Amino acid sequence: MSSEPAALSAAKQGRGLYRALVLRKQLILAGLALALLLSLCIDLALGPASYSLDQVVLALVSPGSVPLQVRVVLWDIRLPIALMAVVVGAALSIAGAQMQTILNNPLASPFTLGISAAASFGAALALAFGVALIPAAIEYIVPLNAFVVAMLTALVIHLLSLKRGVTVETIVLLGIALVFTFNALLSLVQYLSSEQA
Repeated sequence: MSSEPAALSAAKQGRGLYRALVLRKQLILAGLALALLLSLCIDLALGPASYSLDQVVLALVSPGSVPLQVRVVLWDIRLPIALMAVVVGAALSIAGAQMQTILNNPLASPFTLGISAAASFGAALALAFGVALIPAAIEYIVPLNAFVVAMLTALVIHLLSLKRGVTVETIVLLGIALVFTFNALLSLVQYLSSEQA
């Protein structure tokens, strides 16, 4: 009989601790969202045509109540760039968190797996020799080469990680081997290319 009230008391205490933890996390997320919104407004306010935070907030909430110049500068020029920066930052943070989770290593990065070295090698191929891995988009040859080689490297890592008996340590060692391989190839490209390239 006496163990039942003790168990109920422990369950209530556990629920209280869990609610406090959830509330703390929600407050942290709300604070970070507020900081993001404030930094977005500050980013929109700064520039060659400087505006006050009041004007920026008014232009965002009620675009018809601000002068046309302010509306065009904020909505057509600055806001798309600022929102793209937020989206890219969120994508990079998710990718980093995913890589750190998969490798069970808080220091994991694209440098750990050789993906950034592969991207630099792909870009160097375009810069030094004009090699286009996707000939249809010749005006974007450097970033496309970097992207394609980085994705091919990620695919190789993924396919090798599917083999039986492969551990996280094996993947990290493969990544380090890829880093050295692509750095050696990059040095070879630099050696073979002309001084102008």
